[in-house]
Parts: sequence; C-alpha cells; structure tokens
Amino acid sequence: MAAIDLTRLNQQIDHLADFYGDPAAFQQEFHTILSFYHRYSHRKHKDAMPKSFMRNYDLPEKVLSHLEARLKTLPREHPEETLRLIEQLWSDSYYEARELATNLAGNLPDAYSSSVLTLMEGWLRQPLDRAVVAAIFKNANRTLLQTSPEQWKSLVKRLLFDNQAQNQKMGLMALADLISRSQTDELPAYYRWVREFLVSSDGSLDRHLGLVVKALAQNSQQETVYLLREVLADSNDAHVGRRIRTYLEFFDEPCRIRISAAIKNQVILPGKDTPSQGSG
Repeated sequence: MAAIDLTRLNQQIDHLADFYGDPAAFQQEFHTILSFYHRYSHRKHKDAMPKSFMRNYDLPEKVLSHLEARLKTLPREHPEETLRLIEQLWSDSYYEARELATNLAGNLPDAYSSSVLTLMEGWLRQPLDRAVVAAIFKNANRTLLQTSPEQWKSLVKRLLFDNQAQNQKMGLMALADLISRSQTDELPAYYRWVREFLVSSDGSLDRHLGLVVKALAQNSQQETVYLLREVLADSNDAHVGRRIRTYLEFFDEPCRIRISAAIKNQVILPGKDTPSQGSG
C-alpha cells in the first residue's frame, strides 16, 4: 500500500476492540487487520536482516504502532480481560501477536505489577526470538520501571545467577538494557553482579556479556575501565585478557590504552593459557 487511510485503520481497530473480552475472536480479527495491510508484493533486500525469525507480516511502519496506541487505555480499564488476552496472543506463532502482548502488559495498572512480573519471568525463561526479547524490554516492563524498579532489578538478578545458561543469557541481556536506563550512582551494584562473569573462564556467555560491558562503557567509561583493570589484576587466566580485548572498541583512545596496558601486564599462570570452552 502506498499510503495508510487512518480513518479506515481507526475503524478497524475500534472493531477489533469490540472483541477485547473474547481472546480467540480478538486474535482472529487482529490477523484479519494485519493481513489486510500485509505488503504481499513487497520485496525486501536479499541481504537485509529480518526483524524477527518468527512468522511475521510485512507491514507499513505505522500500522502496528498505531494499533497499539489506540488500544492503550484498555488494559487499565479491563485488566483481567487483558491478562487473558495476553495469554492468547503469546501462544500465537506470529511476532506481531507477541509484540502486542508485551505492549498490553506494559499498560496494565500499577496494582497488577506482580502479575506483569510473573508474566515477564515466565517469558524470559523461554527460548525467545531476539525481536521478542527486545519487545519485552521495550514494552512489558514500562510500568514496572516507573513504579516498582526494585522488583524488576530483583528479577534481572535472579536470571543472572540462575544455574541454567539460557536464563543467565536472558539476565545479561536484561542487565544491559537496565544499565542503559540507569543513573551513574546505580552502577556499583551492577559492577558487582557482572564481575564474576568477567573473571570466569567459561566463554559460553561472552557475546551476551559484551552487551553489558558496552552498556557500562556508554554510561561511565572511567568506572568501567577501573572494573576491567581490577579484573585483569586479579585474574591469571589468558581467556579473561582475550575477552576484555574484544571490549576495546567500546572505549575512547585514552581508555583503550589503559585497558591494553593492563592486558599486557596480566600475569598468566602455567595451564591458564588454553582456549576456553564455548562461545556466546
């Protein structure tokens, strides 16, 4: 479609809202609307990275965001119906349904913070498409971050220190997002959380750990350099130095020089220079 007729789209969304108390009917009508706007003849560049690896619609940019905005008040007006609708949408095989589920969760009233937290913890303990993870962090925790930030931080910490690697990966991704929204005076706790991952010889979480270090560096370069130099001084494992070397791109030139010097001065004990197991 060359253009969106907002009057027609609003009418379609208002009709969709009529099914708010009937999750299955809402789901069906939701797909009817998205199918109407799907660009069947649109060809994407063959090298373009897809937004999601789930089934998804090729929509004009405004359609889904406009739909979400027009439904924004319904979760506050009908929270119990919203929880049932979220469950229905989350079971859908299309990315857009899951994004809408996260958006509805983020608009539930403050009194439903514990329900949102339970939803998010259940979601984040599942293997998820990267776009769905991004939608959870962008949408579902919106009210939590405003009204109950400590509850969200506690969930991030539980995931980080879970004994399942998949949950730790989600915890690191959540921590990176949390750091990007945090004030400098909140960082010391996060430095403590991430330190044990930095000194570990296990490389299976390296890619996700890099997201955290990048977020820390963007928030406070000097404090992050201090943390990395401290880790290097306390570690005799060559993999730790190799890991930290991959973070140099996150820093300005003076910081890179200081980190590189600390890597060069790291004392490596015999037997600690073997390749690490795994790769994130």
